[in-house]
Amino acid sequence: MKLSSFNIFGRELEKYFFKKFIKNFIYFIFISLLIVFLVEFVELLRRTSENPNITSIFYVLYLAFLKITESIAFIIPISIFVTTMITCRSFNKYREMVIIQNAGLHSFRILYPFIVFTIFFCVIYFIFLNPFFSHATNTYQKIEQEVFRGKLSKASISKSGIWLRQGSENNKIVIRAANFLPKKSLFKDTTFYIYTKKNNFIERIDGENAKLEEDFWIIKNATINKPNKQVVKIDQYTLKTNLSIKKIENSFLDPQSLSIWKIPDFISLLKESGFSATKHRMYLYKTTFLPLYLIGLILIAGSFTIKFTKTKARTFFLILTGAVTGFLIHVLSETIYSLGIANKLPTWLASLSPSIITIMIGGYFIIHFEKTN
Repeated sequence: MKLSSFNIFGRELEKYFFKKFIKNFIYFIFISLLIVFLVEFVELLRRTSENPNITSIFYVLYLAFLKITESIAFIIPISIFVTTMITCRSFNKYREMVIIQNAGLHSFRILYPFIVFTIFFCVIYFIFLNPFFSHATNTYQKIEQEVFRGKLSKASISKSGIWLRQGSENNKIVIRAANFLPKKSLFKDTTFYIYTKKNNFIERIDGENAKLEEDFWIIKNATINKPNKQVVKIDQYTLKTNLSIKKIENSFLDPQSLSIWKIPDFISLLKESGFSATKHRMYLYKTTFLPLYLIGLILIAGSFTIKFTKTKARTFFLILTGAVTGFLIHVLSETIYSLGIANKLPTWLASLSPSIITIMIGGYFIIHFEKTN
């Protein structure tokens, strides 16, 4: 078989479905992004109006552009679902569906081009769009923390260890730890670098380990080094703090600010350091199974709008029922994902089950309407 003769569509009609779906998808996702962009732009105008350091409206536009990338993962499933309903409804509106049904095409064959486009789109999303969107999200989050909250991230993690930041009215402290024991709230092999507000070095404290209690660090076998002073060793040293384990975990990079190609390495770093990687692992699996979830949404949306209806009341009822079903599926999926993040369900089950459930429900409705219409 020659490569040039390869064709995923067997009929011209399927190519027509494919082009129609692409056109509607581009229109809908463009309008959705434009609405989100305008909302974010207005909100950022309100927030930046109180900040004397931001005077350029072009910079606010830039921030709004970065901000909408956080909404992409939410917009894509909605766009696929609504585009399927709009495309199938348009076939009914102009009586094209009557011709299609008389040609003997069943529902799965009609929806096949939509599924092919979704698979192509997901490949492009994984390879090109996701890394770009994650970089934009990461950039916005850093700007937001620095400009609107007046501080940088309190925690970061790398191969050199865990790095934390804390501040007070009198000083700034940078903390490095080799790893973390979550059950004991214990940081191993710690070093505390203490500076004034003007970045003048005050002292360095090295400890065998440091336990984070409420409002205090308890440092075991501490060695205190101060400029031009003798080294002091103390069995137990107490240092005031405003950090907590929850604040530290929340300060790590948000999963959406990482490309799915970089998340596995970051998960490994979290595990090696002793922190929970459930949230990042759930995001990775959820994104990986996105094509299956979108295919399920196509089946559900198509099943309620693909068949020709004689009355407007019947059409309205099916569209409304389909929209409500899609909404309930989304709520159920998010609930399952939340249970996975909370470790109430195994990660693989919480990640895969929404896609399987959506495909099964979509397949059921397709078969049901094939038999009843």
